[in-house]
Amino acid sequence: MNMRTNTCPCCGGSLLRHVRHSELYWFCQSCRQEVPLLTVIRVPNPRGETQNTAVLPQPTLRE
Repeated sequence: MNMRTNTCPCCGGSLLRHVRHSELYWFCQSCRQEVPLLTVIRVPNPRGETQNTAVLPQPTLRE
């Protein structure tokens, strides 16, 4: 089974996925901070290396 570890950008603790008012977000049990869902866009550079170019908020799910 493949499990990705989501770590808190504040303290490096493990993040738990939560839903509130039909919106998803991450919550860190260590520092008790809410972390928004983010998407990282990775684009290869001319040397074939991958680099991060942007961090964008993910769209929220609404019914």
